[in-house]
Parts: sequence; C-alpha cells; structure tokens
Amino acid sequence: MSFIFNQHEVIPGEKDYRSLDVAEMLDGSTLRIPVHIVNGIQSGPVLGIFACIHGSEYYQNRVIKRIVKDIDPLELSGTILAVPVANPYAFRNMSRETPNPPEETVDFANMNRVFPGKRSSPLFGSMESTDISLTMKMASVLSEQIISKCTHIMDYHGQMRGMSLKKMLFNLDPESREMARFFRLGILHDPPGSLSKGNLMPMTDYAGKHGIKCIVPEVGGGGHGEKFEKACEDIAFDGTWNIMKHLNMIDCEPRIASEQFYFRNAPHVRSTKAGYLVTDMSPWDVGIAKEPREVKKGEVLGTIYSPYSLEEIEKIRSPCDGLIYACRVSGVVEPQSEILAVADFEGSKWI
Repeated sequence: MSFIFNQHEVIPGEKDYRSLDVAEMLDGSTLRIPVHIVNGIQSGPVLGIFACIHGSEYYQNRVIKRIVKDIDPLELSGTILAVPVANPYAFRNMSRETPNPPEETVDFANMNRVFPGKRSSPLFGSMESTDISLTMKMASVLSEQIISKCTHIMDYHGQMRGMSLKKMLFNLDPESREMARFFRLGILHDPPGSLSKGNLMPMTDYAGKHGIKCIVPEVGGGGHGEKFEKACEDIAFDGTWNIMKHLNMIDCEPRIASEQFYFRNAPHVRSTKAGYLVTDMSPWDVGIAKEPREVKKGEVLGTIYSPYSLEEIEKIRSPCDGLIYACRVSGVVEPQSEILAVADFEGSKWI
C-alpha cells in the first residue's frame, strides 16, 4: 500500500527522497533533516534507521547510503525510513553536540538526551511550547514526523575521531533483545542505570515507551582510514540486512545468532593529566575483523608523557579483567580524556 510521508505519497515499489524543515537560520538557509523512504511492494514493518544524531560520528552515514542504494523495493515487505544525518547542524561542525548560540544551554545540546523535544515540566517556570533549544526542536520534528510512524528502530552510533568502539545497546523488551541477537555484533551491553532526565531521554528510550522495538549498534570510529571504515561498514550493513530478514522484510532465512558476550559493568579509563598518549592499542582491538582484545586488571596499555618536560607522567592500566570495547590510539590528550573502556568479565556471560 502507499506510504504517506509529510503529505507526500510514496507508492509501493518506489524510493523517494524528502526533507523536513526545522528552522530558517541566521544566514538565510533552511535547516533541514533528510529522509529517504523505501516503500516495499508488500505491507510489513516500518523500520527507521538513523545516523549522525551525534555529528562527530559521521562515518555511520555511509552505512545508510549502502542500505538505501542496495535495497530493491520490489523485493521488500514493509517500509524503510532512513535518516542519514539526524542532526545536520552538528554534522556540519563535526561535533558531538549541536553548536550552541549564547542563548542555548549546553544541557539541551546533545540530541540523544532530549527526545521527544518537548517539556512536561517547567524550566525556570516556563512551559511555553516554543521555549525549547534548537536541538530539542530537531528532536521534536524527528519524533512527530518519523519515530511516530516506526514499528522498529536502529540508531547507529560510534566513536569520535582517534577512538574506536564496538558494542550493542538495546531496549529490554523481548523483541528488541531478539533484534540485538540477530544483528550478530558479538558483544551486547545492558548497562545499569538510565540516561533519561525527567521526560527528556535518548531516542530509543522515548520510542520504547511507545512500543517501538529498538537497538543501538555502536561500531567504529573516525580517522582510521578506508580499510577500517569499510570493515565497520560491512559489519553494520550485514547486521542490518540480517535484521530485515529476521523481521520478514526480505524473503530469506536470517543467519542464526551465534554465541555472544553479554555484559553489564563497563569501567572507563580517563587520563588524569594532559600530554602525549603512547599506546599499542589499535582501532581493530575492539573486535573489528577479529576477536576483541582481552586484557588483565592492572595491565599497562599505554603511557602519557609531557610534551614540555618530555618525562613520563602517567601510566594507563586496565581497570579489570575483560574485553576492550572502546579505545583511543596514540596522540595528544587533555585531562579527563577517555582512553579506553573494558567489558568486565565479572557479572558477564556468553549467551
């Protein structure tokens, strides 16, 4: 059947490209969010796939490009709503958060903390519908125009330049757990606690409250060259394709999820001093094209030296026995820079 998007009809077996207007900017340009619609020949799930909610995770854009280009709507059951750049303003600046004009508070600049982009409680006594940040306005457009139409969501993430990451986050309902397994990333993270603050929350938390099944594949990092980025793209593409088979959007048997590492505790290590990090950790160590690197508690994984005195000022050690799932490569660091994160063997299991 036809799919109606923003008052436009997309007939079965057709691809379309549209954009959602958010605001007119000071330079006269219009801030728009791009959307690709692939409407299958048969009815089925509506799968939303998102990239670049954090602008610094730009390389996830190429995964959506490949999916949109490769999928044949004549062989698809259901509809794909693909958003290759969810936060165009942050993407333009290659920044994690929306660049802030003076009147926008930092608290509301991280798009993946402000869904659905509306307040249910006053801020400094204000409940005006227009009293929201630009980031919240973009989130509200996504919530109303795209998320509300989805039955399932995949929100791609990764790491900043100079770092690498591989893990799967997922909502805790049984169907979302199954999606996570069928993505076959190999490492599943069920962190304790919540990133929600009142009625403002990550996109998948908000979607989950409305019965939408969600996973968050986090794969890759920027600045490591084409061989690495292509390997990450292949992982994300293959996982997405298998999910579509699992959801019966593609008429093909999905590959059965192999045994995967499930963990809760994830100690992070940050630098306490600024300097030059020297480490033998590589972006591949998180499990790209090989098994994740296993480390022991106290193992020295790098050193930081002062670029001025040239003396060593800090050793970087593993906080526990476990598997590296995020790491930084050699280079300069500020105080409190994230260096690595380890999936703790304690409390983990293979499933």
